[in-house]
Amino acid sequence: MTLTRRACDSDSTKMTRTYHCYHESKNLLDQLQLPTGVRHCQNFNCADEKHQEEIENLYAELTSALLAAASSAIETTGKKNEGKFNIPVWNSVVKSKHQLAKAAFRLWVNCNRPKTGDIYRNMTNTKKDFKYSLRQCRKDVEIHKANGLAAAQQADKTKKSFWQKVNNKN
Repeated sequence: MTLTRRACDSDSTKMTRTYHCYHESKNLLDQLQLPTGVRHCQNFNCADEKHQEEIENLYAELTSALLAAASSAIETTGKKNEGKFNIPVWNSVVKSKHQLAKAAFRLWVNCNRPKTGDIYRNMTNTKKDFKYSLRQCRKDVEIHKANGLAAAQQADKTKKSFWQKVNNKN
């Protein structure tokens, strides 16, 4: 079996990313310090709050180091919305409703997608709020366009530029 140049380049790129991720994670993990209190504690069922807090902090540092290493190995194209829909009417209200809906959806998924209850109602209500605010935003844009056309018609006595704007809208 012969590999095409593209397949070889793809394998080479994957190896480079894997190598980069490995070294980045190794460097970040080498910087972590195991707390001395936890290191010297011999009790497997230790209930010392200080030790538990040190373990939680170490866990947080460990996961953030691994996430940082993984994200540094991911290739970015420089185009923010490549492969995604571009919604020109997106504003801060729609963005905040979308974030709430996403968080509620993730919670719903993490709870094994219940069909009833507070988590289900929260997910459906935030989704409805998001879709409603997006629809309202789109309606506002259409009203703004219509008002602009009406103003152009009143301002233009010959009606030529008005019809040019109408044709450009379609």
